[in-house]
Amino acid sequence: QVASTSTPTLSTASPPKTTQVPGCTVTHWSLPARSSRSRLLLALPATTAPAILGPGARMPDSPLANPSRLLTNRSVKGGSPLSGLEKGETRFLGIRDKGTRFVYVLDRSASMFQHHALEVAKAELLTSLQHLDETQHFQVIFYNEATPRLLTLGDRDNAMHRATDINKTLARQHIAGVTPDGGTRHFPALMKALSLGPEVIYFLTDADVNSQITPADLDRLSSRNRGRCRIHAIKFGLGAELAPNHYVKRLATRNGGRYRYRDIKSFSSR
Repeated sequence: QVASTSTPTLSTASPPKTTQVPGCTVTHWSLPARSSRSRLLLALPATTAPAILGPGARMPDSPLANPSRLLTNRSVKGGSPLSGLEKGETRFLGIRDKGTRFVYVLDRSASMFQHHALEVAKAELLTSLQHLDETQHFQVIFYNEATPRLLTLGDRDNAMHRATDINKTLARQHIAGVTPDGGTRHFPALMKALSLGPEVIYFLTDADVNSQITPADLDRLSSRNRGRCRIHAIKFGLGAELAPNHYVKRLATRNGGRYRYRDIKSFSSR
């Protein structure tokens, strides 16, 4: 037996029977002989399927659906955050550089949850990657206290990736899923980045009180680098900068890079 809320067309059907259930009336129809079933037409309900979001797309209310929402008003004032860059250049959190091999090393420890710090970093990262072209290569390391893991695109994980449109789309999907968690160990992530032979490293951390790069580690990093790579360093903090000679700044100074401090309380409200 078939229960239907609409009246089917039957050529040889028995009289219908009705049953009352809470909220509606159910009409029961007896099917005709098998030879007549091919003539049975059932009215199908109209349905409207939800819009399909393509690979890597973000829901409209996600911060990454509109990365500019995550930036300070000063960052987006006057047009694109990357306006005015020359070919081969990109910018990350206010530091501009030119090269063919870029590695981004971003702290994703639990403390980066404060004031949406990691979401802001991810939005800036997506913008920076978007300005690279297929003649350039990139890699991204999101790290905490665990063994640092590289961005995997397809079956290539321990390598630099060409900045093709498809690789940047795949990177966007991966970056969207990164969340803050765990503690912080800077040194292994930076050594891993240097092993890739980049020209430019962008290093971002909130440098929480339970982590540091020791003077000995700074020496080892400089020795490993030997001036081949510029290491730019950005420190997220709360309020005014109170330690002008912080180890994050010394890392940049000793490796030919620039340093920026960003008060995460100044990020636009979400």
